Amino acid sequence: MKKLSLISLAALLLFVTGCGGSKNSVTCTASEESDGIKMTAEIVAEFDDNDKLTDATIEYDLGDSTVAEQYCSFFKLMEDSEKGVSVKCSGTKITVNGYAQIEDAEEEESVIGMTKDEFIKKVESTEDGSYTCKK
Repeated sequence: MKKLSLISLAALLLFVTGCGGSKNSVTCTASEESDGIKMTAEIVAEFDDNDKLTDATIEYDLGDSTVAEQYCSFFKLMEDSEKGVSVKCSGTKITVNGYAQIEDAEEEESVIGMTKDEFIKKVESTEDGSYTCKK
């Protein structure tokens, strides 16, 4: 009986709060094909209640493990435990956690604190213009 009560309570909490509550995030994706290899990128940016960027993760799928190994070495140079930037490489995928902490080399600034609209504009106006974002 006690087990049934706990299950009922858990179900009620999930119903009231949703699965972990609602997230204030934006997902931006891009893909391109080169020499028969399809490459994709996905940025998931998290925002606080004031729509200010707090964190972002980017995942690349480079479609070829040899290419991914080469890029992995480059991304590993960005790791910074003090800022919370970590890189995980597995097969054709590269995941950069703490991506928002990396300063823009050209502008010498982090995207942390940008509003949701500023972030979307920045990402969608990248040089190749291949990213599309969804709120």
